[in-house]
Amino acid sequence: MFLTICGHNEVQRNVGLRFGRTQETVKRNFFEVLRATEFLACDYIKTPTTQELRRVPERLLMDERYWPYFSGFVGAMDGVHVCVKVKPEVQGMYWNRHNITSFNIMAICDLNMLFTYVWNGAPGSCHDTSVLTMAQDNDSSFPLPPVDKYYLVDSGYPNKQGFLAPYRSSLNGVVRYHMSQFESGPPPRNKQELFNRYHASLRSVIERTFGVWKKKWRILCEFPRYDIHVQKRV
Repeated sequence: MFLTICGHNEVQRNVGLRFGRTQETVKRNFFEVLRATEFLACDYIKTPTTQELRRVPERLLMDERYWPYFSGFVGAMDGVHVCVKVKPEVQGMYWNRHNITSFNIMAICDLNMLFTYVWNGAPGSCHDTSVLTMAQDNDSSFPLPPVDKYYLVDSGYPNKQGFLAPYRSSLNGVVRYHMSQFESGPPPRNKQELFNRYHASLRSVIERTFGVWKKKWRILCEFPRYDIHVQKRV
């Protein structure tokens, strides 16, 4: 019942009819399983230790496109918006650039498309950089990479120690970054675009992970049926 609700964003009444249970039973079971999954999250989303961050991922080592050029890679980081239902008086805080109310969730994943860190609950109006600052300032367990390591991030984040962003366009000219720009246009025109192409390709693991995540759990991308506190737990 829990999987049906989360996977299809189904209402409890319809789930009760499908499984031959009362709506009260469906509601009770939903929250029981939700509580259990919160404990399971601690087992599946494991913050890497400093020793683990120093270890070179085998998949990176074996890929000539990225090795040794991204030898300091330890993960990809990005933000994703998840729909949330809020009260009218706080709607402005959660209103994002896509014209919906949402959480801006920041996550880090490895090359196996496994989450290694998640910061949940930032209002949708927050910029990605602000969410990163929240996580670093308020979570002592934030996995900051060792000096010679880094997370790949997009241009929404600062290019600083531990975080490697792509080259940006400037007054001197446009520097392409997104894979779609290379697929529909000419090959990289200079060393900056060549770097950006492989940066985007390697960093896309976090975008693919988000895509699979939302494809499997429609409760995360459709109109939410639960209030903000429950949606945050989900």
